[in-house]
Amino acid sequence: MTGGCKVRSRIKITLFAILVSALMMAGGCRHHRIERSRGMEGGDKAEKIAPSDATADGKEVAFSLVDKGGEDLPEKEEIRRAYKLEPDTDLEINGINGSIDVETSDGEIAEVLIVRSAKKRDDLQFRRINIDHDPNRLRIRVEDDRRSSIFSAMGSFPEGRQRVMVKIPHKIDLRTYGLNGNITAGGIEGKVDINGVNGTVKIERATGETLFRGINGNIEATIAKLADEGIRITGVNGNTTLQFAGEVNANIEASGMHGRVEPNLPNVEVKSNETLYGSYKAKVGNGGVRIRVDGVNGNVYLVKAGKDALESAKATAKGK
Repeated sequence: MTGGCKVRSRIKITLFAILVSALMMAGGCRHHRIERSRGMEGGDKAEKIAPSDATADGKEVAFSLVDKGGEDLPEKEEIRRAYKLEPDTDLEINGINGSIDVETSDGEIAEVLIVRSAKKRDDLQFRRINIDHDPNRLRIRVEDDRRSSIFSAMGSFPEGRQRVMVKIPHKIDLRTYGLNGNITAGGIEGKVDINGVNGTVKIERATGETLFRGINGNIEATIAKLADEGIRITGVNGNTTLQFAGEVNANIEASGMHGRVEPNLPNVEVKSNETLYGSYKAKVGNGGVRIRVDGVNGNVYLVKAGKDALESAKATAKGK
């Protein structure tokens, strides 16, 4: 064997030994993490869940949020928390594989109910919940197990689902990212930023800046008041319905659409409508606030709030 062959052989043997050692260490670390998580009482330490801090007259606040049910796997566990929030708090919900239901109420208390489920009890050790809280922020997210090591990314993890139900004060900013499930939210008196959702989106009442980005599903939102920051709809694969409860004065601008904009509103002046290029411009009322639509595969309906107006708009679009 020549000197070059011997060197290459030694390199191969060395690399193989390093790989085997690394895999054994990764397996040992993973086993250690599993045993450690099983040994933690209640799971809160493993899941990094902020403890409840909401009290009334020195006593724990009575929990009023009710589980509405949903699609769960056989093994389940619940997480219930209550937090005190300041007005204009940020609520962030990220990485959930399941439905999101956001109720709003008067007051300053946020209630959180999360149902985690898996096919086997041991599988609940994966995709644990994190809840970060301070008076100006409440963040709910799922841990990314694949970040634990470079070797974990090579394998697959058991299926896990999470359903999140939240009751929060009206005056909050709602932000979501990376959701695989439907989201329903009540009256929000702040910014609504729904980003990266595989499912339907329903917003019952919005009064602040409204953004829908990267949605694979239909959108329905009632706009109680057009904020100066306007409305942005981009990267949506589905139909979008905006129902306006009050007077509408806006400029509509659309581009890159595979579908139509259907404004069934009073005082609409169409400036440009180029079906071939998927562009559309119109002024509603006196104009002003921007409603921007980009890269949408579906129709966008703009109607007065009410079932009759919505059905009329859809019938008109169907006949075209």
